Amino acid sequence: MVTGITSVRPAALDALVEGLCQQAPWLADALRADVARFLAPRLASGYLSAAFNTSLLAWNGCPLEFTTSTARPQGLAGTFDTQLPQFHCACDDGLRFGHWQGRKYSPQGVRTKIYSEVPTGGDCPAQWTHKGMPYSTAQLAEAGLQLLMVGHYPDQADSPVEFYFQWHSAEITHDDMVAVAALFACDTALPALMPLLEAARAQTQSDGHFPYTTYGFSVVYQQHQLESFTVFTIAPRFFGSNARVPDALNQLLAQQACAMPLLQSLLDKRIPLQFNVLGLSVDMQGRCAISCTFSPQNDRFTEVAIKVAPSPPPSTPLGCLLQRQTASGAFPSYVRTPDGRWHRDENAFVTAQVLRTLEYTAETAPYIEKALDFIAACACQPAHYRFWPGDAHPVWMRGDTLPPDVDDTAIITELLYKFGRISLDEVVNTLATLSAYQIQRVDRRQAEPQCQWAECLAFYTWMKEPPVLAQVDCCVNTNALILIACVSKAQNRVIPAFARILTQFDNALAWSENQYDRINQLIPYYAHPNEWLATLHYAARCGITHLTPFIAALEKWRLPASQTEIPLYRRHDGQYLWTSTELNAFRQLALSHPIKDTYEHLPH
Repeated sequence: MVTGITSVRPAALDALVEGLCQQAPWLADALRADVARFLAPRLASGYLSAAFNTSLLAWNGCPLEFTTSTARPQGLAGTFDTQLPQFHCACDDGLRFGHWQGRKYSPQGVRTKIYSEVPTGGDCPAQWTHKGMPYSTAQLAEAGLQLLMVGHYPDQADSPVEFYFQWHSAEITHDDMVAVAALFACDTALPALMPLLEAARAQTQSDGHFPYTTYGFSVVYQQHQLESFTVFTIAPRFFGSNARVPDALNQLLAQQACAMPLLQSLLDKRIPLQFNVLGLSVDMQGRCAISCTFSPQNDRFTEVAIKVAPSPPPSTPLGCLLQRQTASGAFPSYVRTPDGRWHRDENAFVTAQVLRTLEYTAETAPYIEKALDFIAACACQPAHYRFWPGDAHPVWMRGDTLPPDVDDTAIITELLYKFGRISLDEVVNTLATLSAYQIQRVDRRQAEPQCQWAECLAFYTWMKEPPVLAQVDCCVNTNALILIACVSKAQNRVIPAFARILTQFDNALAWSENQYDRINQLIPYYAHPNEWLATLHYAARCGITHLTPFIAALEKWRLPASQTEIPLYRRHDGQYLWTSTELNAFRQLALSHPIKDTYEHLPH
């Protein structure tokens, strides 16, 4: 017996792969098989777009990219990031990606290349020092370089080894490049490369200097002999934008009387591409080459029905789950930051989500009270709550302080009221405060997606000025709806925002046609529609009616009960991703032992 989930893949990926196979039929079998093998765990992960936009590999976070080079016009290289964006898949020893798998395709066959990350601040691993790397970390740092990774062919004992370095600054000069080339004893070949570097710079929008962006170098050694030297940079930033890359690159290729037929075939078909790295190389015979890496654009997705083998729901006893509460009172989650690192996080929202699954009993009471202390400490002023307590802002946010928001304020206020920490008057006061962040005007003539479905009296997300309609999130409004229902029921009165929010949900789902690209825009701060579905189910258990059509529509996005780690939240641009390894287990226990849907007002 199998079960199904709805997954997604980048809409441009299939067109890209098929375009390559049409241009080079000898690619077809190997490339299609490699891509299918790579996609399988990502599609089954349930992580939707997060499975395709959080990698460090491509400029747009795509976990696969392709490379063409004028040195081998009929060849193609593919690189695959096989690590899923899940905490339990994270690398050990402080690594960010660990390894990438490379595949080198040619009419003669396929070779495998492995790209291995070098720990930050660590010397080159011993197995590579005898392959040609002559410098320590300190010596490289003195030259302005940091060793990033090593590329090698595991199936070939005497194969070339490539070392990749990042330049220390966004600014670089000809003299810097000459100094780096001299460091690796390739200064004799550099004169052949300098005209190509200058021709590439001439295609930029800079005025007489190299654009400010990321630069790096790579050197290839074979049996201790230097084979080639490459200067690389980020193509969209070097040429000015992603849209400028094709014309600038084609002009550069024309000037050098060379071509990239595989890439050109994709451009001719107008396949949406994200350009990543531009490489300018010279070998020890003075022959120059241009390389370019690219990925499919990942701003649009195609839905895929996936069959997954069923497994039993998490069977961890409640007592064991409760023991995972931290000393602060929070229930932990994990967050992946833009640098690829994972951090344990203690925030109000995940803690509140766990509290929603718990009934107040002799077993749970101490944990509930401690969790309530934690979320109450997230108040930054009366009726304003933030994601973290004021004295516990995480260092990995790099000083980026989040303001209070409607989502945290609504869910924290609801739970403090439910468990008797605050009075109804305080809830009413909070709702009055939130009214300052209600939408007052929606112009359907505007092009922004939210203008097609947002409703007056629904809520923005951030409690700050000026409000922006692009902030509107349907899951945030579901939590506001639950708080409104608390007051409406307790005071036996109609609150106009209640009906307007339900109308917004109706508008939004009709506009989305339940297609992922549009569903994704309804919940910009949530990493998966399953979170909106779970919130709607909770709202229904709280006694809110008229939710059945919304729940029924979102059922196609339900994650399996057996999924251990689930995606939760994100920054609006997807650059931070929160997951939990316990929340789904708490939810499954709550479903098997339903909690009461009334507010107990337990004494503190």
